[in-house]
Amino acid sequence: MTMHRYALPLLALLAGLTAAAAAAEWRTVTARDGSFTVEMPAEPQYTTTPVKTGGGTDYTRYNYISEDEGRAFVLQTATYPRDVNLSNTKTNLQAGLDSAASQMEGGKWADIRWTTYQGLPATDAVAVKPPFAVRNFSVIKGRTIYTLTYAGPPGTAMSADVNRFINSLLVKK
Repeated sequence: MTMHRYALPLLALLAGLTAAAAAAEWRTVTARDGSFTVEMPAEPQYTTTPVKTGGGTDYTRYNYISEDEGRAFVLQTATYPRDVNLSNTKTNLQAGLDSAASQMEGGKWADIRWTTYQGLPATDAVAVKPPFAVRNFSVIKGRTIYTLTYAGPPGTAMSADVNRFINSLLVKK
């Protein structure tokens, strides 16, 4: 599975982060297809990214990126084609964490917590990617993965704003 591709666009974003002048004005963001809502501190930029499975099947990743005061709040979602084996979502989630770990300080996540979301296995991981604190929450529902990633100043990965972002995810389909 190609979950590690979720971390690459975030790293490009991290390189270009700049401090925003205005204070956060949190808003509820609804997916263009209505499949989820999430709270973000500023109106997100919406983009799509074409990706391929290991077997070469094309699919699309949908990106919602909100920047506020040198922090990035990113929601990425994709529905995997049938050639991706999702029979054990815990294995798929772990593979994604393992792939992204190589980009973190020390080549690993500082803390990984397995949890549940709407009765499904989910991961909530924290690491440092100098000079940023990074937090990643991922869950797979059906064939769709939802990944919420935060990057910001050191020591902020478990802040109230980040908890608000992650805890606000509501998958509707």
